Amino acid sequence: MTTFHAVLTDECGGEFGATIIAATKADAYETAREQYPESSVVQMESPMDAQERQARIQRTIAAEYDDQFCLDEDW
Repeated sequence: MTTFHAVLTDECGGEFGATIIAATKADAYETAREQYPESSVVQMESPMDAQERQARIQRTIAAEYDDQFCLDEDW
């Protein structure tokens, strides 16, 4: 089983988070629909998804940093 973090919107448009334990992401979406029928899922993220997202952010930051500062050797 995997612990997923879900971001949902309620019927008034407000966002809230929920922890859902499920075997797959598809099961997690189904559980969210069952437990929060008045809400819609904005994001469903497993720990692996979070690690991949963080790695993408770090790569982007590193690429931007290299482009802006590391190419100027006088800096």
